[in-house]
Amino acid sequence: MGEWLSLASLTFLSWLRAGLLTSASFGMGNYLTGKRTAAAPNNIKEKTICNREIKFEDLPEGVQCTILSKLPLKEVVRTSVLSSEWRYLWVHCPKLCFNSADQVSGCKRCIKKFIDNVNTVLHKCSGEVVEELKVKFGFDSTLADQVDSWISFAASSRTKVLALDLESIDSWTREDRYIFPFQLLNNESISCLQSIELSFISLKPPFQFRGFPNLRKLHLSLVHVTRKDLQDTLSSCCKIECLSMDRCHLGDELKVDTPLFHLLHLRIVRCEFTKIEFHAVNLHTFTYRGPLRPIVLNSSRKLNDVTISLYKATFQHAFASLLNGLPSVKHLTFHIIFLQMEMQGLSNSNPYKFSRLRNLQLHMNIAREDADKILCLVSFLRATPLIEILEVHFGCTDLWFADVAVGPTRQNLQRYEYTHLKSMNITGYKGARGQLEFILHVVENAPALEALTVYTTRGLQEHAGQVAKCCLSQKHSPTLKFCVV
Repeated sequence: MGEWLSLASLTFLSWLRAGLLTSASFGMGNYLTGKRTAAAPNNIKEKTICNREIKFEDLPEGVQCTILSKLPLKEVVRTSVLSSEWRYLWVHCPKLCFNSADQVSGCKRCIKKFIDNVNTVLHKCSGEVVEELKVKFGFDSTLADQVDSWISFAASSRTKVLALDLESIDSWTREDRYIFPFQLLNNESISCLQSIELSFISLKPPFQFRGFPNLRKLHLSLVHVTRKDLQDTLSSCCKIECLSMDRCHLGDELKVDTPLFHLLHLRIVRCEFTKIEFHAVNLHTFTYRGPLRPIVLNSSRKLNDVTISLYKATFQHAFASLLNGLPSVKHLTFHIIFLQMEMQGLSNSNPYKFSRLRNLQLHMNIAREDADKILCLVSFLRATPLIEILEVHFGCTDLWFADVAVGPTRQNLQRYEYTHLKSMNITGYKGARGQLEFILHVVENAPALEALTVYTTRGLQEHAGQVAKCCLSQKHSPTLKFCVV
């Protein structure tokens, strides 16, 4: 497929150069043929003023570069064989991407070939404006000078997008990192940067570093940095819109007191922080995967989509932490991989609420010993007064039909109506008492419920499904559409 695309790219450009392709060839109207049309008043047919074919080289150089920029760099370079006039056209390509993903770790010959190729291309592009520079290869400390030269090229080329992925297949066993050379950047090159992606790098900004004033996107992966340096850097990125961190281990809290008014998207996965706190009033999305830690985003009143995936936690503790730190979320997906539950939280006494929550997805991996506590999920539901859509996905590998005959029933609960709930979807239903009690409780207390779907697990469809259908047929309202699959 890759060879076919390469041939197709070159064939397309050669046809375009020879004038064999016109606007009619690919449905682009009059944009490339140079036809100019006048208005046709009184239903007079459109009149062609001129009809001159335009070849690729007739286009302005900026337009040529824009077209070439849509092709992979390798294909752009190959266009140089089509014409002597195109021999060095590729050096004006504003986007450079080098990927050595196929190189064998530790193969010096492969690494040398890759570095030579990068240096050759950068030398040809010297003096040009390069909007994007992306390099991916496995770092070795002996190659630091080479990487420094690439950063110098980016600085002199007024690069807007800089991506440096130096992660190798053995990165998890290594402590060495490439030290990012802040000293190679001047005020002009720093102000040009709008997107930075760094992997397997150590950040040590100089004293009184003023940050990246125009940075919109920052992605850090496997980055070594101190709490103070990270907080100072983020505080100085006043225009940042998207922040992503993956496997960055501070062993300390990440707290940014400076308001980040432009921050819209925040992603923190597999990081070791003791606490996460941001002042981002316009934050729209937040993704977190890791251990249970305090997360404080109280000022984020426009928070629409939140995904929380915890390695291991007690349901009630995690619920309380979310309620304290993310009270304004609108759509929440909540998953605990190794879940523990406690028998508590069945009253209406909790004064705190998710004031904007409309859509809730719960992924519950409930063990056999906690089967009698499934009804405790009600405590979460009661903190969502405006909920409209509820999805509960049970991942109960060892929970079986009518497994537990003890524990609370829905009759033990104080009455509480979910007046806005319209749709409920349950998967992983095995007919356990706690599951059935939870479903019946919601059905009996959701007067506006319009749709209910219950998916049973393989091997238990007949028995579990029959019980669910029998109980629901006696409880649901005439307007409710329910289905047991």
